[in-house]
Amino acid sequence: MTRHSAASGARLIAATVTCAMFARAALAAGSAEFAIRWDPAEGGPQTLEEIASALSLSPGKKSSFVVRYFSVAQPSDAPPDSLVIVRERTSGRAIESMYKLRGSSPFPSRGAEAGWQCPLETTSKQKREVDIGWTGRNSNRRNHSLSCVADGRVVDLLPPRFQPRPLDCTSSVTRIRAAGNLKVEHWSLPAGRIAFEVSRNGKDSAASVEAFAHQVVRPLMNRGVKPQTESKTALGSSC
Repeated sequence: MTRHSAASGARLIAATVTCAMFARAALAAGSAEFAIRWDPAEGGPQTLEEIASALSLSPGKKSSFVVRYFSVAQPSDAPPDSLVIVRERTSGRAIESMYKLRGSSPFPSRGAEAGWQCPLETTSKQKREVDIGWTGRNSNRRNHSLSCVADGRVVDLLPPRFQPRPLDCTSSVTRIRAAGNLKVEHWSLPAGRIAFEVSRNGKDSAASVEAFAHQVVRPLMNRGVKPQTESKTALGSSC
C-alpha cells in the first residue's frame, strides 16, 4: 500500500466514524428496557419495602417526581402503527421533557427512513430502545421506541405544529434505585389508582431477558403479582 492510499484510507475511516458519531451519536441500537408492572389491588407486594424484600434488594437511593402527559398532533409521516408520546417530569424546580415515538415494529436503522431527528429544540439524551414488558410468567410484549429528553418545559421545546396540550391530571412517582441497575417505582395515578413497576435497562438479548425473568418476574409472581398490560402512558393519561 502506498503512503497516499494509506492516508486516503485513514481519512475515509475518520470521515466515516465522524459522520456516524454526529449523525446518530446517541442512538444505541440493541438497547432494551425490561419491566413488569402491577396493580397491588390485584395482589402482590403492597409497598416498596415489600418489593425490596421479595427481590432481596438492599435499600437504595430514593427520589420523587410528578409526571404529566400531553396530547399532541400525531405527525403525518410517522409509521402507521406508531404513536407519539410526550410527557413532562417535575422534581422540585427541575423540569424534564420527553418525546417518544413508539411502535410495534422495529424502526429502520439504515437507509433513507433511518434519519430520525428529535423535534425538541434542545436535546441532552437520545436513544433507540426495545421496551419489553411482561404479561405473564413466561410471556412478554415488545415495543420499539425512539426517544429524546431535554431540560425545560414541553411548550418551550416542542414546535407549535405538534399542538401540545397538557392533560388535566398528573401522577406522583416515588423511585428507588437498587443494585443490579434496578428501578423500583410506586405510581399514584389519576382517579386514585396505584401501580408498581420494577424495571432495568440492558441489552436486547435472550440472556438478558431470561436474567430479568429469573431475578425479578418469577419472584414477584410467586408473591402474587399479576402483570398489567396497560402501559404507563395509558395509565397516566386516564384523566
